This record gives sequence, C-alpha cells and structure tokens, in this order.
Amino acid sequence: MDYFDIIVVGAGPAGSSAALTAAKEGVSVLILEEHPQVGIPLQCAEGLSRSTIKEYLDIKPEWVSVNLNGSIVRGPTGEEFRIEYPNVGWVLNRKVFDAELAEVAVSKGAVLEVNARVIGIEDDRLIVRRNKKIEKYRFRFLIGADGIASRVGRWLGIDTGLGLNEIEVCAEYFLENIKINPHYTYLIFQQNLAPGGYAWIFPKSENSANVGLGISPIKTKNRAKRYLDAWIEREFPECIIKEKIFGGVPAKILKRFSGKNFFLVGDAGRFTDPLSGAGIANGIKSGVIAGRNAVLRLKGKRDFFEREIEEEILKEIRFHKKVRDAYLGLGERDCIKIFNLGKKFFANKTITDINTRELVREVILSLPHLLPLGLRLIF
Repeated sequence: MDYFDIIVVGAGPAGSSAALTAAKEGVSVLILEEHPQVGIPLQCAEGLSRSTIKEYLDIKPEWVSVNLNGSIVRGPTGEEFRIEYPNVGWVLNRKVFDAELAEVAVSKGAVLEVNARVIGIEDDRLIVRRNKKIEKYRFRFLIGADGIASRVGRWLGIDTGLGLNEIEVCAEYFLENIKINPHYTYLIFQQNLAPGGYAWIFPKSENSANVGLGISPIKTKNRAKRYLDAWIEREFPECIIKEKIFGGVPAKILKRFSGKNFFLVGDAGRFTDPLSGAGIANGIKSGVIAGRNAVLRLKGKRDFFEREIEEEILKEIRFHKKVRDAYLGLGERDCIKIFNLGKKFFANKTITDINTRELVREVILSLPHLLPLGLRLIF
C-alpha cells in the first residue's frame, strides 16, 4: 500500500494548485485524476479575470486562447452596449492549462495518477479503481477537488446536496465558422433565452467561441439544451458545432468544508461564484490556500484555512448569492431598468474595476422601489 502525506482527489485547477503549493514545501503529494487525460473533458467557458488571480498564479501565454479587453452586454430588449476594460483577462485553453498546471505540480515533486477513480474511503485510506484494479493509498491529509458532484465530500459527512434554487443548469457548445470580435465576451440577459440566468459567448478566435447559457430550475421546466439549440439556430445559423458540454454551477454555501484531516476546494467546496458562475479563480485560490494550510497542519502548526477562505472567497460569495437570489425575483421591467442603468454607467467608457457592491448601491438609489431588496442585501 502506497503512503503519502497529502492526497489530492481531482486534477482540475483547484486540485493541481493545492498539490503544487504543498509539493513545493517538500511533503509527499499524490494527485488522483479519474479521467485518462487531465483537462478532458472540458467543463468550463474558460474565462478568467486578471484581477482575481494575479496574487495566486502567473498565467503563461501558451495557456491563453485570446486576451480580453471588455464585454458586450445585451439586454432584455436586444439593445447592446460595450464595456471597455483593457486587459481585463483571458479566455484560456483549459485543455492545455489544466494539463500543464498538473505537470508543474509534478515538476515540484507531486505524483500524478490518471485513470484513477476513488470509489471509497476507509479511515486514512482511499480505495481506488485504476486500470480495472483495486488499489489502496494511505494519507495523512486529504484534499477533495473532485468537482460539483464531489463524492469525497459526501463520504466525509459533508452535506453537499443542491436544491433546485441552489444550482444553475448549464449547456455550452464550442462553435466554429462564426464571426465575432475575439477580444470581448458577450453577455446576454434575456429571461426568454436564459430564465434565471444569462447566456454567454466567450471567444476562442475570430471564428470560434464557447457559446452557452445557464438557467435556474425554479424559473423553467425546460432543459438548458432546448434554449441553447434554439438560440444558436437564430444567432449562428451557419456554425459548426465541434463539442457539447452539459453541467451545473453550484450556488450554495456549505456549513462545513473542512475537518481534522481534510479540506474541500473548488466546486467540491462550493466556492464557485453564484452570480457569474465563474469557478477557475476561486478554484485556484482555494487550492493554494488548502495546500499551504495542509502543510501547516502536518507540521503541527496552527493553520488559517477557514479564515483565509472566508476573507479571500466566501465574503464575496455570500454577497453575490444574495444578489443572485434577488435577481431571481425580478420581473422583466426591473431587468430593463437595470440594463439601462448599466448602459448609463458603462457604455463606451474605459474602466479599470467593477465593484459589485457599488453597482448594486447605485441600482438601489436609482430605483427606490427596490429599497426592500437593498435592505435584504445589506442584512
């Protein structure tokens, strides 16, 4: 039976960041990835904001598909405006990014095993099915980075279940043979297109993009695929569909995401932004924080995992969840008014930051009938 100081389950950005951070401290680290190749299948629109990640990871040029300079926002009536935000971030090539980030962790001493599916936990041992064989690995500390469907969390007694109001159901296609501006994301807020959510176009080049949408199950009984198919037929009738992705984005804050000898990170820890659905940045942040604090625990030192997660991730998530919950209760007239305010604030202006709290404050001040909503957000 192999023995490791730390075992990380999952080789996405969260898991590899945790493994990399811990391995640099000289402890033995094993990464278990259930798929044959890290980064495949893709489960993401691949967007990443520069400001959210600058203190945690340097993004290499070879990991990037396009550099972003802003967004084009389309409202309920079909009207659009452009937000100019130079060098705001990137659309990554996640297949390359995920694989190479895992290799960086390996270069620092971590061991990577693919085709390794964890099927159970017994005390300080993981039971793993690998190449049709059952193997066991002992650990001193466990980091669960196994995504939205995290079994590690459930096995460790964490209530990771998601109610209908705690998830966005998503569908996304990778399209070719289209024409778009490759340096701007497109964000579409139309309830007849994406009830309780929004649609997006994340460019990969001048003629290809990740095109998808997220919907709330409490706002519609139809499937996300049905909305996406109808939209793509209208928006990109000549496109070629190269890949299809279906999944979900959690919008729940766990009461507990750690224990005596384990941490949950990334989607497994429910650290996805419930408002935007973005998960890469918080995955990397939570991974780095987990790797660093796992080593402290192994050395018998005081760690600050929960405090750092609260300050770096959960504080914003709590506020964004309130905003999302409020958004789900808005009617189309309010959405049109909010879009018009956004146009007033951002249209054809160059900005260097978007502060969600300040934006919500301006909305409340401009639309007094939403004051009760504002009070709920504050308290």
